[in-house]
Amino acid sequence: MFVFDTSAYLNGWHDHLPPATFSSVWDFIAAEMAAGRIITPREVFTELERKDDEVTQWARERRDQFVEPSEDVQRLAGQIYALFPNPGVRDDADPFVIAETQVRGFVVVTYEGRSFNGVPHRRWDKTMPGICRHLNVGCATLPEALTGLGGSF
Repeated sequence: MFVFDTSAYLNGWHDHLPPATFSSVWDFIAAEMAAGRIITPREVFTELERKDDEVTQWARERRDQFVEPSEDVQRLAGQIYALFPNPGVRDDADPFVIAETQVRGFVVVTYEGRSFNGVPHRRWDKTMPGICRHLNVGCATLPEALTGLGGSF
């Protein structure tokens, strides 16, 4: 199962799988969230609210599917937060995404650290995939997660 980062929603929606063309993908994601196979921390919802666009509206309609962090997740997120150099606005949820993933034994879904064509960025090791590798946490892109969930569109 998977824990989605903010970039999975934003990049997936705007760049890779826009709902005007791939509405069934977003219906599938919503169903998988409701089934508990896709987990998204409350902090991701907060980041999506800052964007305030169509993705935000979609997320608001599913607000109850975004999870509150358990005590274990909060504790672990604090430890992980120390690994993030100079966190920015979009990085606030990253420690919670990774902590949720570790506590549940799931895989992170993010587009951080990769260009549009999939090539790792120069500072890849400082992004979520690099930190996931350091912590032995699985990391995937949205299309990889959709395949892992058995999606066929």
